[in-house]
Amino acid sequence: MGPGTGRAVTAAQDILVSYGLIVLLYGFVLGVPLAVARSSAPQASRYLVTAHLSALIQGPVALGCAFAVGAVSFDSTWATAAACLLVAGLVAETVGGTVNWLQGTNDQFAERSLGFRINALTGALAIPGLAIIVIGVVTRL
Repeated sequence: MGPGTGRAVTAAQDILVSYGLIVLLYGFVLGVPLAVARSSAPQASRYLVTAHLSALIQGPVALGCAFAVGAVSFDSTWATAAACLLVAGLVAETVGGTVNWLQGTNDQFAERSLGFRINALTGALAIPGLAIIVIGVVTRL
């Protein structure tokens, strides 16, 4: 049961809340090397900045989706599959940016870096996942 709600937390909500909190923590942790880089240079790696901001944005997205799924009781295999797809896509975005930063990538598109290839999975996973959540929430699938 969810605390004080009288109803269970669904698998989809659990996946989304867990990822949302983990990625928020990761975004804050990335702030440390970002601050170190900025303390000695006018700018930091674009991929460090991107990974940091992306993680800080993804947390509220995942938490918001968890709220929406719970608000309309969207609890089905579809909801769980959608949460898994969305989180897998968000993970790909975070990992891709982090890999680009750690490998010192200058231009992921020109270099076709490993981070670029990981990032390429983002849309293929996250968009269908989010679309299923939207359809499920709107239609009470």
